[in-house]
Amino acid sequence: MTSLSAIEVANPLAPTPWGRRAEDVGRSPAGLGCRLIELPRIADPRGNLTFIEGQGHVPFDIQRIFYLYDVPGGESRGGHAHRELQQVVIAAAGSFDVVVDNGTQSHRFSLNRSYFGLYVPAMHWTHLDNFSSGSVSLVLASLPYEEADYYRDYDEYLAAQRPARG
Repeated sequence: MTSLSAIEVANPLAPTPWGRRAEDVGRSPAGLGCRLIELPRIADPRGNLTFIEGQGHVPFDIQRIFYLYDVPGGESRGGHAHRELQQVVIAAAGSFDVVVDNGTQSHRFSLNRSYFGLYVPAMHWTHLDNFSSGSVSLVLASLPYEEADYYRDYDEYLAAQRPARG
């Protein structure tokens, strides 16, 4: 049985944070739309191997891959939302937190296992922080880079969310 104690969501309103139980894999915390994806892991005494296939392990065809590394202590990355792009964020090395916000609620996901990915659908504001030394954030994206897909101003993002909620 896989232990999820390494992936934790801090939610001050919940007595037991989402993400601590094995049954939380594949479910969204409080309807946020994000979910943890457990990736295949082939154990070997010489070192483990994880592989990822688009439309198999992630819910989209992978069109772009990028990674963040050498992030100085105290810095954060992200701080934007995407109109159409979906992504899966993986702690390929080390650890970091991903804060996901849908305009009405937010959750902090602590990632530190390379065989778990955090699926983030379109129209979710995200930022990454609390990077450990030597960490690498690997991101699988559903679309090629397109600046027009980004919301970089939070107020503009919130205004775009309002019509969707009615």
